[in-house]
Amino acid sequence: MRFAAGLFTAGLLLGSVLASSGAQASDLILINGRIYTAAAPQWAEAIAVTGNTIEAVGSNAQVLKTRNATTRVVDLKGQMVIPGVTDNHTHPWFGSLALTHLNLSTEWANIRPDANRADYIARIREYAAAHPVEPIVFVRSEFDRHPGPAMAILDEAVPDRPVVVHHVDEHWLWVNSRALALAGITDAPLPDPLEESYIERDAQGHPTGVLDEAAMEVMERALPPMPMDEQVRILEAGEHYLNSLGVTSVAAMTGGLNELRAWDAIRKRGELTLRVRQSFGAVAVNHHMTDAFFADLETARTTWHNDWLSANIVKFFMDGDPTPPLYKAADYNALIKELDKRGYYIVSHALTAEGVKMALDGYQIAQAANGQHDARFRITHGERINAEDLPRLAQLHVVLSTQPAFCCEYGGKPSQMDNPWRTVLNSGAAIVFDSDWPCSWPADPVAGIEQAANRWIYRQYDAHGPVGSLKHDHQPEEAVSPEAALIAYTRTAAYANHTEAKLGTLEAGKLADIVVLTKNILELPKEQISSARVAATIVDGKLVYGTL
Repeated sequence: MRFAAGLFTAGLLLGSVLASSGAQASDLILINGRIYTAAAPQWAEAIAVTGNTIEAVGSNAQVLKTRNATTRVVDLKGQMVIPGVTDNHTHPWFGSLALTHLNLSTEWANIRPDANRADYIARIREYAAAHPVEPIVFVRSEFDRHPGPAMAILDEAVPDRPVVVHHVDEHWLWVNSRALALAGITDAPLPDPLEESYIERDAQGHPTGVLDEAAMEVMERALPPMPMDEQVRILEAGEHYLNSLGVTSVAAMTGGLNELRAWDAIRKRGELTLRVRQSFGAVAVNHHMTDAFFADLETARTTWHNDWLSANIVKFFMDGDPTPPLYKAADYNALIKELDKRGYYIVSHALTAEGVKMALDGYQIAQAANGQHDARFRITHGERINAEDLPRLAQLHVVLSTQPAFCCEYGGKPSQMDNPWRTVLNSGAAIVFDSDWPCSWPADPVAGIEQAANRWIYRQYDAHGPVGSLKHDHQPEEAVSPEAALIAYTRTAAYANHTEAKLGTLEAGKLADIVVLTKNILELPKEQISSARVAATIVDGKLVYGTL
């Protein structure tokens, strides 16, 4: 499938109504909207919903034919409607922890231990005092990895409980003395040499409190079990936050069975408002071809496979931040070949050109061994790509899943392409945009569309637009149109997530995941796209955010 062509041209006339059998009257009709279907015809005035399904899309007159005395009719007064957004790269557990605990790096403020030491300590101390029964004090913030902030800062803030600070990019933790003791991290080397290699130590061999990538798992394993009710409370905060930004489906790129059980508990309570496809993966931790690994994957796939919750993705970390390729090529290739043979979907995290090449090599070997089929192999990030590897994306039918918020940070060698979005589209490969939330904050697809259209470098927004560092027009020739970016968050995003039969476009018969925006982002100047806000989000035919 080629994705470069076929972006619908603005201004197509309204088409005939796309209606279902009409066996029952619609529950909800939205009229007088600028409804972008991401399908053909591209624009409509009205949309009707029956139960959890789109009943009809077309002109006001056509769609109103599905009304009866009990139908609710809402006049949108020209507001824009788009398909629900699929965010194909999220970490809902980490993001939800930040929402429900102490987040010191938001769109409003960024408090760091180096620049704001006194305030940093005061904020953590204040939070801990206000939450005396929490066994672990969780924090999200920026901090330097090398040489790392003094552990004494966290010990001063909270001397009597473990403190675990998640770095904003979720590749490092910074913990206090109590947390180190809980994890069993001392001056003695850890039994696992790989995990030990990720422990930051000073010249005397003392742990500094900074745990890189694979060493994060040492801390995670030591944390006390969290009651299911608390897990549900935390994840529900995350799903409602994402709904407020127009996100209706996510692929969760870290986690496993524990996260699936928590999401399932929310579903069984009738409180799930986000469609979740859960992957198996942990930051910079390699998979191994063991019976237990395959048993967990099969348990997940056979247990959760509905429109709300599914689990058949395996996430690989080809490289870290900034660690080099983590796998030996032979080991990675063998895993990819076997997982593809068993029908699992593969996502490979590759920041570097070397990681991208290794992933493409593995996908090519799997295709040669297992034959061409609808695998939809995915590379996430792909911020630097060797020029000679770029055509292989289309040749191997690989989806590039990338984040506008991280545009243009690395540069790279002259032979490496830096976030080559337009070039990827023009090559015929599929590209999807997503957030990597909470590694970018906020997880706002409207802001992402603005970033993709302008090649602006910034991550944080407030109610009036971008704040913090800002750089205009980095390699503007690689920008994409606002419409192409919108499709990358909706139609192509659903394709990448294997849900395009039911989601990604507004067509009769598809699930009613619908977003209403305050402004038409395809008519705004591209520099003002982020001034649009989500007015309402509908998931499965139900209003889950905003008002209508």
